[in-house]
Amino acid sequence: MSSPHIIGERIRHYRKLHNVTQMELAKKLDVAPRYIGNIEQGNRRPSLDMMVEICNWFGVELSDILPLGTKKETCPKDQLIYEIAATCQTLDISQIKIVKTMICSLKG
Repeated sequence: MSSPHIIGERIRHYRKLHNVTQMELAKKLDVAPRYIGNIEQGNRRPSLDMMVEICNWFGVELSDILPLGTKKETCPKDQLIYEIAATCQTLDISQIKIVKTMICSLKG
C-alpha cells in the first residue's frame, strides 16, 4: 500500500473515531470536502502544514498518521494494536482503566 493511501486510511480512521463527517472536517480545516475525500482515497497528499492542522484537530502526533516505519506491510497483530491504541486515545481515563483491567485479565 502506498504512502498516500496509508495516510488517507489513518485520517479516515481518526475522523470516524471522532464521529466527524468529511464535510465537518473540511469546514473545521477551511478546505473543500472534496479535498478531504481525495486525501482519504489516497488520490492527494496533504501538505505538511495541513497534516499538522489535521493532527492538532484530532489531538494526535504526526507519527500517528505518517507511515514512518520501515515495514512494507504491517502484520494483523500490529494493525489491531494500532487500532486499539487509536481508539484508547478517544476514551476518558475511567474507560481506559476498564480496558486495562480487561487486557490484564486476558494475560492470566
